[in-house]
Amino acid sequence: MKAIILMTLTLILATGLAALTDLPRPSFSPYQADSSPLFDLSRLSMRHSLGFSAGTSSSGDGFYMSRYTNHLSYQFSPKLDLDLDLHFVNFGTAGSGFKINDDNSSKVIPDFRLSYRPSNSFRIEVQMIHNNPFQTAPRPWYERW
Repeated sequence: MKAIILMTLTLILATGLAALTDLPRPSFSPYQADSSPLFDLSRLSMRHSLGFSAGTSSSGDGFYMSRYTNHLSYQFSPKLDLDLDLHFVNFGTAGSGFKINDDNSSKVIPDFRLSYRPSNSFRIEVQMIHNNPFQTAPRPWYERW
């Protein structure tokens, strides 16, 4: 019995010590190839966001909208940045009795911004944004595509 306890403690101690050593880790990234000086992957950053909304009226009609956004940022130089947002939007309505209608649609809506800062007090920016929440047009922004 003492031998089993001693072997178990030795195994636990050896596992703990092995976890402390810094062993080389292989990289399985497909982006290991030499990149060009213009498009260096170390300058690329990516974030994600996800949202869902749904609502209904007193008559029983409803809507739903889900949105996945991929935010990409690339820094060409310390003075030139590119931001690209790709919104994957799915929208539809539901009739009374929670019946899903046949108007389910999906769209990809891009937004981008190119910003150039030649000095600290001067900035040139070119941008295209589709999801302006303060727009007063009769149709929502996701139905204009």
